[in-house]
Amino acid sequence: MDVFSNLMVIGECLLDEPRTRAFERAIAHSVKPGDRVLDVGTGSGILAMFSARAGASHVTAIDIAADIAKFARNNVENNGYGNVIDVHECDGKQPPVLRGIDVITMELMDTWLVAEQQAHALNALHANGTIGNGTRLIPHRYQCLIELVEYDFSFYGFRMPFVIQARNHTVMKRIRRSVSRVHLAHDLHFDKPLHLAVDRHLSIPIDDDGLCNAAVLTARTFLTADFAIGSTSDMNMPVIVPLPARRLRRGGVATLDVSYSMGAGFGSFGLAWQEAESSDVILPPRATSGLHVFPEAQPGIQQRR
Repeated sequence: MDVFSNLMVIGECLLDEPRTRAFERAIAHSVKPGDRVLDVGTGSGILAMFSARAGASHVTAIDIAADIAKFARNNVENNGYGNVIDVHECDGKQPPVLRGIDVITMELMDTWLVAEQQAHALNALHANGTIGNGTRLIPHRYQCLIELVEYDFSFYGFRMPFVIQARNHTVMKRIRRSVSRVHLAHDLHFDKPLHLAVDRHLSIPIDDDGLCNAAVLTARTFLTADFAIGSTSDMNMPVIVPLPARRLRRGGVATLDVSYSMGAGFGSFGLAWQEAESSDVILPPRATSGLHVFPEAQPGIQQRR
């Protein structure tokens, strides 16, 4: 199995109330009485049960992990939806061929779709014909956002730049200043297959003089056409990506190259200035700022819900 999946992660997802309530609202708006629904990566089964409660006549729920599928099946039975929801152990990247599906719910997302399998599962559903012209997707659109900042990478008197996922409340407190506004890097629409290999050139306006040694990656997820949600405690959390330190000027434009393969993880994620500059700052190997609580380690792949 190539994903991290256990009940601890499922619990974190359920306890992320803004995320879960947002999906509840979108499903109540989109699922109509009599609809047939597919829920990919069902986890606890919560989205499948939202669909059943909204009036779906049948919900097929799949999850890659046998223990999680069993957990979801028990939840479905215990809440009285066993006659509406069928739970199957199945890899979302190799989904069943289903015809006549009205709505697909799927939350296999991490920031910029770098590590989790949303893109692969979507492409598989397009390829096998489960997604048709009238299929309603929750979510249906996804925006990758970036902000340039100066970040404190000092830990216990040592400077250690690395990719940090904001699963700990101290992570964002380490941002010393922002030198750009939040910038749209990529706008993805899920009603068509996605290009898994990303290779983009970014031009980001600079709003303030200052040192930049990192980028903050976030996302905006459109669950319906007029309802979007940003980062939450367990979905699309901000990710800090270090950059060679560079002094930027207000009114200028920073140009960066970004390259990665969706679903492959941050080990192969590339973000770099387009051109080396003589003004790049060489920082000393030892940090001079005070000590801080060490945030959570690098992000891993997670099965959702």
